[in-house]
Amino acid sequence: MSFSLRGKHAIVVGGTGTLGFRIASALADRGSVVTIMSRNAVDDRQVLESRLKPFEPLPYMENIEGSRRPTEHQFKRLDMQRVDIFKGIFPTLGPVDVLVNCAGTSQTSALKRTGEEEIQRILNLNLRATILASKYAKLTPHGCIINVSSLMATKMGAGAAVYAASKAGVVAFTRALALEYKSRSIRVNTLLPGWIQSPMWNELTETAREAYLKQCPLGRLGTPDEVADAAMFLITNRFANNCVLNLDGGLSAN
Repeated sequence: MSFSLRGKHAIVVGGTGTLGFRIASALADRGSVVTIMSRNAVDDRQVLESRLKPFEPLPYMENIEGSRRPTEHQFKRLDMQRVDIFKGIFPTLGPVDVLVNCAGTSQTSALKRTGEEEIQRILNLNLRATILASKYAKLTPHGCIINVSSLMATKMGAGAAVYAASKAGVVAFTRALALEYKSRSIRVNTLLPGWIQSPMWNELTETAREAYLKQCPLGRLGTPDEVADAAMFLITNRFANNCVLNLDGGLSAN
């Protein structure tokens, strides 16, 4: 039996990005009420709301610890560099059935040319935010966490040492947390996308894009919809736990 998402509360951290919002949309399509959290301002809330399927509350929304699940989609801005933000905001959001950690940033410089502040920023957004969201979210028993890592956690590339370390940390954190949360039957999985159609891909030079496509056995990019489909599998399959799912078109085979 699959994990039903109807009436469930899902939080997507980093939910205004290309992958995060597509996952949020897929959750809403399956009947979840979605809280989107992002370090970026939600410039046009009405536009975002129009792209999410309206939530239809169940006749009875389960109480947990005296706090109800929300009955409408929410958009929250937060500074992911601040510990107190995570500690303060999550208890106000009610019970969480699905947590998706999708916040992140990239790196395009060699370690010697990467400043200490930039190193800290990458680690904060890619790893620390995932840890703190998982710590403070009021996860329900039998809920689940999806941590979005990257192919770079296992396949190295020049100019991305700190980024790769942060994403590898997400994989290690996922495996450790799957054991730690076993007493509450909370499943914890991680998704490792390869190159996906996104602004990050568009920032690469034409030469770099051609080189990556030649290395990929499928010879193409993945799509945000394909990432969302993989996330939905990990969320809804009740036996999926401690999974590290590559979604890279076979690129990691090289």
